[in-house]
Amino acid sequence: MTQASLQTLVLANAMLSLLLCVAFFVAYRMVLRLRRLFQEIAPVGALTNTRGPQPGDMAPAGAFATLDGQAMALAGGAMPRLLLFVSATCPISRKVIPIARSFCAKEQLELVLAGDDNPAAQTLFAQQAATPPALFINDPALGRALEVDKLPAAFLLDQQGVLIARGLVNNREHLESLLNAWESGFDTVQAYIAHNRKAAHAST
Repeated sequence: MTQASLQTLVLANAMLSLLLCVAFFVAYRMVLRLRRLFQEIAPVGALTNTRGPQPGDMAPAGAFATLDGQAMALAGGAMPRLLLFVSATCPISRKVIPIARSFCAKEQLELVLAGDDNPAAQTLFAQQAATPPALFINDPALGRALEVDKLPAAFLLDQQGVLIARGLVNNREHLESLLNAWESGFDTVQAYIAHNRKAAHAST
């Protein structure tokens, strides 16, 4: 190998090493930027509604008709309740019911479905959703009292019937946001995140 060829090879290796160092530096900076971006992005919480009872209010009083021919009061349960308004004609409702059942089992909540339809159609829907008729409220008065206008709508209630959180839900993250609102003391997960951001900016 000639001296010129050797010098060319050394120069090429040096250039390659420099390019690798530059690529490593750029990748490192991108990772830092992505990490900061994910810290800034708020988790998607359940979309809340300003109409009807709000967190802190008592749930509608009285008993509401269930599919087994009995009636259920929203207060006085053995554990907190997740009241989920669904419909047999809503594909998102069908998707979210098993998610809600798994979520409630993990978080020790009682899942109660609710709707307003022909009793025969609702009974078939309850069977398809593997929900006992006693845990399926089919009473138009409840939807009117809570001012439900979109589905699936979830209401988290404590044992005394106090509304803890409410919102439209279509995935597990939305359901978890209702629980986060309860545990953090804020009405919504969005309010909790806004508070944390304000505190972080105030400390800097």
